[in-house]
Amino acid sequence: MAPQNVNQDDFQPSELGYGAGALSGTYDAIDPSWPEAACREALRSGINVFDTSPYYGRSEYILGEALDALREEFPRSTYYLQTKVGRYGYTTKDMDYSAERIRASVAESMKRLRTDYLDVVLAHDVEFVPFEKVVGPGYVLEALFDLKKQGKLKYVGISGYPLPVMLKIAEHQHAKGQPLDVILSYCHYSLQNTKFAEYAPKFRAAGVRYVMSASPLAMALFRDAGPPAWHPAHAELRAAAAQAALVAKNAGFNISELASKFAFSGRDTFNLQSTVIGLENKDDVKKAIEAWQSVKRRQRGEEQVPENEVKVLEEIHALLAPYKDYSWESPTAKERA
Repeated sequence: MAPQNVNQDDFQPSELGYGAGALSGTYDAIDPSWPEAACREALRSGINVFDTSPYYGRSEYILGEALDALREEFPRSTYYLQTKVGRYGYTTKDMDYSAERIRASVAESMKRLRTDYLDVVLAHDVEFVPFEKVVGPGYVLEALFDLKKQGKLKYVGISGYPLPVMLKIAEHQHAKGQPLDVILSYCHYSLQNTKFAEYAPKFRAAGVRYVMSASPLAMALFRDAGPPAWHPAHAELRAAAAQAALVAKNAGFNISELASKFAFSGRDTFNLQSTVIGLENKDDVKKAIEAWQSVKRRQRGEEQVPENEVKVLEEIHALLAPYKDYSWESPTAKERA
């Protein structure tokens, strides 16, 4: 696909977004050659939005270096950069939503990402701080909207896990006449939890223009290797997910592929702008693109869902039924400092 400039006046992210948190090594060790090849494959395949954060280890540095190496084929005008502010470590003590820190953080991110502007900046994990430190004077949203006026960034939003917390913030901003541009929810449209479908219309009613989902694999819960040790899911859900992966494997399927297709198939149901999925290497990109394209073919009636896939999904849903729409605590006890 030939590179094309993205719309600078209206955020039009690709249906698949590149989750660059996966480049941090949080899930697996990353070979130094992977990021540039993965980003090239993504851009050539039509992915135009990259999501990262200072909290994701060296993700911003790695992504910035990879995209800079591709600048001749894909200049800055051909993609969107989305990063976050406010969370700089594992615990609530590592949160800093003060306006001063937010302004510095945006400048630091631009330097790491080798750009003089950011497309989207999100207040990271809004549930980790009191409500007033999100919406109050001298804090994160006020600072971000000021930076938007200055042209340092184009769209302001929030990210987090508990949907009721995020909705409260969105409704507050709407009531004050300064609605959020973007919402990024994670792990709430997956094989195990589809609560985002219920909340997306509520966010739109609160004036949010762009509604995005992340972690269709529920932070690696649905993969053959299983989730990392730090994953907040309880032991019973982990065991059910492991059993689901085994059921898929025994039937000749890959649980990550099934989970991706399930998540991608829901985007049209609630008019979702983009699904951000973590991608470590070129092969990950190819698999994600193929899963997305398969879903699109099925929606157009050009591809039938195999009968054995339907049966496997029924068995997986039965295994996960006791934990359907369960949301784990956030912040967790370990994260509360």
